[in-house]
Amino acid sequence: MSGFFVAVEGPDGAGKTTLAGAIAARIRAGGHEVVEVREPGGTPAAELARRGAFSPEMDASVVSE
Repeated sequence: MSGFFVAVEGPDGAGKTTLAGAIAARIRAGGHEVVEVREPGGTPAAELARRGAFSPEMDASVVSE
């Protein structure tokens, strides 16, 4: 099996999701399969943690986030 993993990192609001979508679209246009993932995410428990972590009610500081 061959392939590669691309990680896009940066602060909140930097455009990571937009960039990752554009990269995925470009790779798909080349006829390749793309699996997009995010962290935390991908499983029901991780999605629940993600909703909690990004909830405005949590009022998390930058350090704790």
